[in-house]
Amino acid sequence: MIAFSPLVALRRHERYFQDYTQNMPRNPFQTPEGALPPQEVRFLDVHVEPWPDGRRVRVHVSLTPFQENPSLQASIVDPAGNSLASAHVIETAEDRFVFTMHLRGPDISGETVYTLHTQLYYSEGGIVDQNQVEFRTGQPSND
Repeated sequence: MIAFSPLVALRRHERYFQDYTQNMPRNPFQTPEGALPPQEVRFLDVHVEPWPDGRRVRVHVSLTPFQENPSLQASIVDPAGNSLASAHVIETAEDRFVFTMHLRGPDISGETVYTLHTQLYYSEGGIVDQNQVEFRTGQPSND
């Protein structure tokens, strides 16, 4: 028989709460420590994770902490410059987020190198950072 110990239960709860608070997203109503003014906000990381179907991609974005909520524009183009997908995130409150983009067009191929263009901007301050990521969908060609 296992004896119940309130002290063990309390410690377990404290560990859970500590893990939860360390991994929590930032509070959008509170400016984080080290938050930067709009002209200094930058992309820390942008990467693409193709879905197994080869027609969708997850876009992972990480930004520097910010004082004012920035907006983001993302577009995916093929090697000829044709637009396959676009998205806008208006005044995000999060500095880390993920969204899915659906690739349009009949000729999506796993061997083709596509380019994700991202721009970070403020409505009054213009573009503050840009990024470009090349990727393949991993979907085999229909040939």
